[in-house]
Amino acid sequence: MSRYVIIGNSAAGVTAAETIRRLDRSGEITIVDAEPYPCYSRCLLPYFLDGRRDEQGLAIRPPDFYAKLGLNTLLGQKVESVLPQEKAIRLADGTKLPYDKLLIATGASPTFPSWPGLETEGVYGLRTLDDAKRLLRQAASARRAGVIGAGFVGLETAWALYRRGLEVTVVGRSRRILRQQFDATAASIIMREMQAEGIRFLLGVGIKEIAPPSLWEKVFGRAGCGVILDNGDRLKAELVVVATGVRPNVDLLSGSGVAVNRGVVVDAYQATNVPDIYAAGDVAEIVDWVTGARGLSQIWPSAVVQGLVAGYNMAGVKRELGALIGLQNAVEFRDVPAIAIGLTQPEDVEDRGYEVLTAYQPDRNLYKKLVLRDDVIVGLILVGEISQTGVYAALMRKKANVKKYKDRLLRPDFGYALVGQAWQEPRSDLCR
Repeated sequence: MSRYVIIGNSAAGVTAAETIRRLDRSGEITIVDAEPYPCYSRCLLPYFLDGRRDEQGLAIRPPDFYAKLGLNTLLGQKVESVLPQEKAIRLADGTKLPYDKLLIATGASPTFPSWPGLETEGVYGLRTLDDAKRLLRQAASARRAGVIGAGFVGLETAWALYRRGLEVTVVGRSRRILRQQFDATAASIIMREMQAEGIRFLLGVGIKEIAPPSLWEKVFGRAGCGVILDNGDRLKAELVVVATGVRPNVDLLSGSGVAVNRGVVVDAYQATNVPDIYAAGDVAEIVDWVTGARGLSQIWPSAVVQGLVAGYNMAGVKRELGALIGLQNAVEFRDVPAIAIGLTQPEDVEDRGYEVLTAYQPDRNLYKKLVLRDDVIVGLILVGEISQTGVYAALMRKKANVKKYKDRLLRPDFGYALVGQAWQEPRSDLCR
């Protein structure tokens, strides 16, 4: 009987466990995770913050999920190290757990810059359910919130706290929001909508320090706490959320021999360089189909597909990660949805043979951008209307030449009827 150990109880780990059980009815599967909770969606934490979901509403599987699949769980248990020479993992309490196949699906954790005052009461990250619960407790007695970071996590947290009734200010070093995912036009639409609700933005500034209540009162002569910016301005806020990025949880692999760059280096089968050890999800580095570059793909859909592929291969059924495109993410603020996929902001457009098609209706908050190379779609941005995402993404995965209907790509009625139903792909085509 094979012994499967999965470190991680989120999208990648849970999907891998389901896949293994489907293929191996008698194998022993154990899920280990540092958090004490049954599997839940981190993507929904902003909805928990703003009150649209309760704790049960975060669940991604029913309460009897583990029992029905015969899964062993060690929740609330931190893994200290991986010992390939012993084919075992060591828990923080010193216990060793043997494995035949091991999956590293440990996800990522927030990165905190080295600003003075980060240890101040009232400064938080948002990655776990416990983080969200602490934030909620503080928000109950707060009037103002400062969110440091203008990426997806920062904006979604800002929006959630605003919906809770707080005055919210977003601070970002970049001069525009969502810089990595959206171009200036798309970002401006989203920012305008958030500003229209009353959310304030301070962009192009850095942080000097976080001022605790005692320092704030000493320096400014009144009670409170807040953020001192590097230009000398100050932001008063009873709670501060730091959303400046995440890093893969790879510390447990120190000394294991498993290759780590930014994340765990894996091949097309989600296998590491060490036999019988696999990695998937936010912790894993994969090759992006569009760019050909190795990097992290730290979003939910990618984690699910990687977990599926890892599960197949751990159970002895060879599957290769298919055309997984770097879906940057999707957001919706004030009823304006937006999505970015693939290479959305190519450099040296003319020199490298890229072609950019755009359509913009500012009065309706509608924006569409397609990036082509050799008449193949390699990236897109949709704002305001995203119903065509499926057909564009299918064309991208198929590397379809769109030359014959390029002049119609931006039309509102462009869809499967024009390109043919053959382009529609089942989800399983993401692995092969």
